[in-house]
Amino acid sequence: MQEKITSFLYLPSMPSGTLSTSAAMTERKNPTAVQIGQRIKQARRMAGLDTAAQLLARIPDWSASRLGNYEAGISVPSPDDVGRIGKVTGASPCWIMFGIGPIRAYGRDVQAIRHQNLAATVDQHRSRRGSFAPLLKALGLSRKKVDELVANPFLTISERVARRCERYLKQPIGWMDEQHIESDPVCSAFPQDMRRVMEIYSNLPAEQRRLLLRIAKTFANPHARASQTN
Repeated sequence: MQEKITSFLYLPSMPSGTLSTSAAMTERKNPTAVQIGQRIKQARRMAGLDTAAQLLARIPDWSASRLGNYEAGISVPSPDDVGRIGKVTGASPCWIMFGIGPIRAYGRDVQAIRHQNLAATVDQHRSRRGSFAPLLKALGLSRKKVDELVANPFLTISERVARRCERYLKQPIGWMDEQHIESDPVCSAFPQDMRRVMEIYSNLPAEQRRLLLRIAKTFANPHARASQTN
């Protein structure tokens, strides 16, 4: 499964000499890489690391361009690299890569989820002409305040703001406190049953994750299945 995921995520190389450096970087971006890059930046900020340089100080064998390309959405990190980022920042590698399950490795974090949903909502309304101002009015917040909330995952998104956002989006109460994988291009590219398995795995504690993996390996091994039926 890891080989399939890795081969799907890596981006094709660009023909040399066809674009300027900046144009080529822009052209190579795709929604998958951008979404993962945004989650890497959020994980870094939640760990109290304001700059990429501060994260690099904890991963000394990486170059600045390597992390910069990940955060900018120019390239997609390998599962091993996602694991290293998760270990350093305390974020769940499954969430960094796929956008599902608890955001923090040690459990569900409502404020982090609200931040993710608010950032996605703001980004969507900024991209639609004439949509951002009505959103600000519905939230009862200034443009400056919304920008601060999006930029800083440590700022509290209050119950009042969360509920106002839900009413404006015509979503049920509590929608802002739940993760929504349907808008993530990485996760949506996989079959529904695979997404469900990833979601179940990401929400389990460590011991139950190991048990689930052992069960999956048993089913994947035809010799083990045969010995159990005999």
